[in-house]
Amino acid sequence: MRTFWLYIKQAWRLLGQNRLATVIAVAGTALAIGMIMVLVILFVANTAAFKPEIHRSDTYYVSFVKTEGKADGRRISMTSLGLPLVESCLYPLESAELVTAYIRQTWTKSDLRTMDGLRTFNATVSATDTAYWRLFDFDFLSGAPFTGAAFKSGLPEVVLSETAARALFGNEQVTGREVKIDFVTYRVCGVVRDVSRFASVAWSDVWLPYTSLSDYDASRSGGISGSFECAILLREGSDREALRQEFSRRVDHFNAALTDIRANFLHQPYSHLERWVGVGEAETPVSRFFIRMGVILLILLLVPALNLSGIILAWTRKRIPEFGLRRAYGATRRQILGQVMIENLLVTFMGGLIGFLLSYVAIWFLRDWLLVSSLGQERLSIGMVNGLVFAAVFLLCLVLNLLSALLPAWKAARGTISDALNGR
Repeated sequence: MRTFWLYIKQAWRLLGQNRLATVIAVAGTALAIGMIMVLVILFVANTAAFKPEIHRSDTYYVSFVKTEGKADGRRISMTSLGLPLVESCLYPLESAELVTAYIRQTWTKSDLRTMDGLRTFNATVSATDTAYWRLFDFDFLSGAPFTGAAFKSGLPEVVLSETAARALFGNEQVTGREVKIDFVTYRVCGVVRDVSRFASVAWSDVWLPYTSLSDYDASRSGGISGSFECAILLREGSDREALRQEFSRRVDHFNAALTDIRANFLHQPYSHLERWVGVGEAETPVSRFFIRMGVILLILLLVPALNLSGIILAWTRKRIPEFGLRRAYGATRRQILGQVMIENLLVTFMGGLIGFLLSYVAIWFLRDWLLVSSLGQERLSIGMVNGLVFAAVFLLCLVLNLLSALLPAWKAARGTISDALNGR
């Protein structure tokens, strides 16, 4: 152990004597690791389970429906779901633990204001049912979600986000207060902690019962088209194939009552990963996405890593006379190779640490592009870091650095002292 710490001190001193090469080596390692970790953090944040979307692995989505002619299959429209379709094909699913239908007004803002009109807030509104609050695990700071009785009666009750409550009332303890949403009076029944924008389904500023909307049951094309999307929590013991088969049977039964048109859900329900990847009309295997991402990650990693390896190789070759001099004064081959290993371990460790921090800094400064933060708060957390991926990238950089440094060092150590002193 004492020898190890002696190697550390010597390596640190040698790195300080070659500052330019050290800075380039550390920066190259940090760049390789930082770029990979940015992509990994974004992937984990969008696909792994975080509050309030804690059931992502068992949740499936039906977000759109294709209305087509029965005779020729010609597409008439591609829209959200109508309530009659939801009530016939989705709510009764026996393969599901629960089904929630919701209307998401992601691209339009609603006007929230206090009753005196002195404070206003532009909010994204989600209209939901009661099952929504059982699927997603919100942290309530005050109050509770609207009840089943309030939902059935269409009472104008609303749940506010922490930010919306503070903007309108200055604090979160506002249960029982009244607000106007697009000039309709609602009673606040609860306030929840702000939701990360990464929770793309659960995120909103305001949640209200969709039965409180005047046109919630408006539908077109025989009840096929409307404004709804659905999330389905798979029942324990069931599987995706059973869910798809039951859903397909119910859709066929619904279509049988229509004359000239039919509903086509393509390959839905989609898993959370498929929804994020964006499968669309054609069923693109998720494996293709991972293959493409793997190629991109490999390129992002190898290009700076190979350039870095070339720099380290040239740096180590210049030190061959130094290795010969050390051998002339009694240093063994093992000591020389051990010293080189410690130096590169230090370089990789510093580069890995800087790259890890750099990934968060890059996401923060590029948040408007990477995270679409104009639509909400991104809220990064340490839990979004995949430790195994970071370790794999770190080890790969370490291996490349060691190979670049150990090969010339090993050549110098196994040759004669005179060859090493002459740089051969």
